Amino acid sequence: MRVLLIEDNGDIAEMVRLCLESQDTTCSVVGDGKEGLQSIRKDNFDVILLDLAMPEFSGFDILKALKEEDQLKSKNILIFTASSVTDIEERDMLSSGAKGVIRKPLSIDNLIGAVERFRQSGNCHEGYT
Repeated sequence: MRVLLIEDNGDIAEMVRLCLESQDTTCSVVGDGKEGLQSIRKDNFDVILLDLAMPEFSGFDILKALKEEDQLKSKNILIFTASSVTDIEERDMLSSGAKGVIRKPLSIDNLIGAVERFRQSGNCHEGYT
């Protein structure tokens, strides 16, 4: 299982990477939105953990670009945020194609559970039809 984490906080990124790798999950980390969008376009990941609040090119910008390219619904994107996202914003992101929201501060059990649901459902890149 392959996860892409787009997160600009190095400490959080390292903790998430170590946690996921302890669960036999490969975790690639990028620290800014533009590089994250390039990684999404270039490679197939089973799950994308997307921080919303990043400088210059945010997670919102990534969602907007993927939606404009009609790619958002085909990706397993979990919003990964400490931002105060309103219920309306969260509903809009989910109706546009994001698959869930994981709030910071992070519960390791919630993180593992959210990622594992894609492995268990077979909804990962090997299982796409």
